[in-house]
Amino acid sequence: MEPKAFTAPTTQEALELVQNELGPEAVILSVRQVPGGPAWEVWKQPQVEVLAIPAAPKPSASASTQRADPVQKSAVNLAIESLLGKKQTELVSAEVDPRAYLAQLAEKLARQQVEPPSSPLGAQLPPKEKSAAVSIPPALVRVRQELTEQGLDPEIIKDLLRRAAETVNPKVFNDEERLRQVLRKQLETYLRILRIERWQAGKTQTAHVLYVIGPSGSGKTSFCARLTAHLQQTDRRPIAWVCADTIRSGAIAQTRAFAEALGIEPHFAYTPTDLHSIISELEDRNLILVDTPARNPYHSQEIIELSEILTVAPQKITFLVLSAVSKEADLQQAVAAFSPLGVNAFVFSKLDETRQYGNLFNIAWKSKIPIAYLCDGNPILDHLQSARASDLAELVLRKG
Repeated sequence: MEPKAFTAPTTQEALELVQNELGPEAVILSVRQVPGGPAWEVWKQPQVEVLAIPAAPKPSASASTQRADPVQKSAVNLAIESLLGKKQTELVSAEVDPRAYLAQLAEKLARQQVEPPSSPLGAQLPPKEKSAAVSIPPALVRVRQELTEQGLDPEIIKDLLRRAAETVNPKVFNDEERLRQVLRKQLETYLRILRIERWQAGKTQTAHVLYVIGPSGSGKTSFCARLTAHLQQTDRRPIAWVCADTIRSGAIAQTRAFAEALGIEPHFAYTPTDLHSIISELEDRNLILVDTPARNPYHSQEIIELSEILTVAPQKITFLVLSAVSKEADLQQAVAAFSPLGVNAFVFSKLDETRQYGNLFNIAWKSKIPIAYLCDGNPILDHLQSARASDLAELVLRKG
């Protein structure tokens, strides 16, 4: 059952849309604020997005009778009370809601306080009660372990498992593929994606100058080449490429090589004054792509110098390129240093050079900055794709 998103100016209106289409008993997966238009149109009023699924059909009377069987209740009670560490004298009489059991189990897993699958829960119980014990679903343990190994923030893991426990049918926790599918859908709700369709279709005039910024080695120039090649295939309007990274001779040679391969003329700006003149001359171009010098996010003076280049064009879009192979602490510093310059979206590069993506997910979640593009380190120019939340969610939690 696929979740459906409902967007409206207010939470109340969004919930009314959910009720009108899915009924009053629909299950709400998440409520979050999303931009009302493209991320660079900051004057747009934000909207509220509600992710919901239809309510599960009510069970028949016979099914309810089966679930209420005292033996089954006793087994669930024993597992829950053992997890919570309560006295054995309380085990028999406790009445437990299965969803409460899963919620508590999820919290245990998030805190990494659960016994591994090879250590059955029944081993902790008296001999007479071992047969009634309920073990932790192995699928849930494996998924939690994979998210941890990916480096996903513990707060995200805890919140993710709690939400799953509150909204997912308990049977799903024993079906690993379905569990992974549900959790990937919920992981998508933690991310913001830049909607670039209006910009590429020319429906907004604010996207005249696009600055590409980032630390050294992030892949800025390669991204500029990929984006130019991508837009040449999808958009026939004229594009200009300005290289402001003229401090390094290697950057100039690399820009010339890419521009020649793409059949366009590169422009080089050595000072902010040069850049202003070039932008004025290229007013007829649909997009002016400005590749800026790499800046060290740990050196404030370099960030100040970069701001002088960015102020040349008051109306602009700014993409921050970050490498997937960077440590999370360095990514956090980069976001802290570059964000005051007005970052509209992330570009995540070199995805093929690592197998751990929790650092990228954490940065996007903590900063609330949208993601525009994903690309890898392959030299082929067409290795670029518009970002989708489902792609990054699948990188963090792969299919079984």
